[in-house]
Amino acid sequence: MDPEQNLATQNLTLPEAETPAFDYLPLTIHNGIAYLAGQLAKVDGVQTNPGQVGANIDEAEAGRQMQLCALQSLAWLKHYLGTLEKVQKVMHLNAYVACSSEFEYISRIADHASQVYIAAFGGENGRHARSVLGMVRLPQNAPVMIDLRVAVQE
Repeated sequence: MDPEQNLATQNLTLPEAETPAFDYLPLTIHNGIAYLAGQLAKVDGVQTNPGQVGANIDEAEAGRQMQLCALQSLAWLKHYLGTLEKVQKVMHLNAYVACSSEFEYISRIADHASQVYIAAFGGENGRHARSVLGMVRLPQNAPVMIDLRVAVQE
């Protein structure tokens, strides 16, 4: 099965790749590694439900947005590569969570992104190293953001 079909079995579909609002590339490829810039949970160019987890964003909403960030990253990979079948392995995920100092479940929120990659590419190629970081604030007051590195067939 191809990665998009794998996602469909989990009732997940790729959104349209959101155009960056500022002066940078959303993705670059060098020596078989794709580097994806920070992905926010945007819909139609707008950050959905901004805020801070543990203050005005609950864990479930943060998980939903983290999943959307992961799907957005896959949309960019498909846009640049033409197909997700050229992704060989998810190498490393950075997951950022804007949260109150009392909120301690940032890894559970990051799992929502990790699960998207595992669903798309399987356990061997979708499982990855990752770092999870709690922040005071993220761009556009987003509660979550990711960046990603994947091995690709050029």
